Amino acid sequence: MNNDHLSEAEIQEYALGTAGLNTKEHIGSCAICEAKAANYRLIFSAMDQLPQPAFDFDVTSLMLAQLPQPETSPDRDERRFYLLIFGALASISIPVYVYRVYFFKMFSGILPAAMYLVILVTVFILVFQGIEMFRKYRKQLNILNYK
Repeated sequence: MNNDHLSEAEIQEYALGTAGLNTKEHIGSCAICEAKAANYRLIFSAMDQLPQPAFDFDVTSLMLAQLPQPETSPDRDERRFYLLIFGALASISIPVYVYRVYFFKMFSGILPAAMYLVILVTVFILVFQGIEMFRKYRKQLNILNYK
């Protein structure tokens, strides 16, 4: 007879039928562990016969009623953001337009139409990426604040 007994987890695995060969051999030779395994089998069979718990009320509606309701107020931050973007673009575009002759001399090898095209495309990309980034930020902030 072995004096080192199995752990409770190993005995439970044996009672459930998922134990390894060493565990099965030990339980076959140890009356104490066999008695514990029989107790666990009895407990597991009794648990299988218990009815499933059921609520007689709607848990979902009770939980939803306790959640804070989102506020529906007009968002003025978005208008300020667009005004800020317009101001930034104007503060960059006006000096570029006024000093365009010097810019052309600086980039004399580039055609003016090509330079306008590069500047225009760059500005549009920056504007649209900035707007998209701001919308994602506002959406995440609204999710966090339930606004």
